[in-house]
Amino acid sequence: MNGDKPYEDPIAAAILGDSPYERLRVGRYALFKQPLSRKLVWQSMIFSTLALVVPLTMTLPTSTQQLFSSDDLLLATPKILLLGAFGVGVVSVSALALTYVGYRRVTAPDGLTEREACKLLDIEDAASVVSLVTGALAVGIVVGIFLLGLGGDAAMSMFLSLGGENPFAPTAMPVSVLGVGLATSTLAVVFYALSRLFDRRLSA
Repeated sequence: MNGDKPYEDPIAAAILGDSPYERLRVGRYALFKQPLSRKLVWQSMIFSTLALVVPLTMTLPTSTQQLFSSDDLLLATPKILLLGAFGVGVVSVSALALTYVGYRRVTAPDGLTEREACKLLDIEDAASVVSLVTGALAVGIVVGIFLLGLGGDAAMSMFLSLGGENPFAPTAMPVSVLGVGLATSTLAVVFYALSRLFDRRLSA
C-alpha cells in the first residue's frame, strides 16, 4: 500500500503494508491523524470561511456600516482584517507544506525510506497543527466579528462598552474586504483541487 486507500481495517493494512510512511503514520501520536487530502480540504474550508467577509460586509446594517471609514465598503481596510491576513498567511504556508509532503509521496520513484517518511510526517504534523489550530482560530475571530456586526447598533455598542475598540476602523495596510475575499476564494479552489489530486494519486 502506498497511500490513503481505504481498507476495511486501515490500521492493520497500514502496519502490514509496504509503505514506511503509512506504518509510521498509524503508529505515532498526532493531533490530526487524518489523510493528507482531507487536511487540505479542511484548509480549503478555512479559506472559504474567510471569504464570507464579502457577503457579510454587504449585508451589515447601516449602523455597523457607519463604523467603516470608506463609502465603498468592499474597498475598506478594517483593522480586523489584519488578523485575517495573518490567518491567511499561516494557513497558506501550512497548505504549501502539506502540498510538498504530498508531492514527495507521489513522486518518490522507489518509495520513501523510513527516515524520509519520518521527516515528511514531522512536516505534516507541524503544518496541520499550525493551520488547523492557529489559522482556524484567527479566521474564526474575524468572521465572528463580522457576524457580531450583523447585530447592528445594539451588538456593537455592547462590544465597545466592554472595552473593545472599533474593529472596522481603518488601517494603513492595503488589506481590503474585496482583496481578502478574492484571495481566499482563489486559495480555496486551488487547495481543494490539490486535495482531490492527492486523494486520487495516493489512493492508487
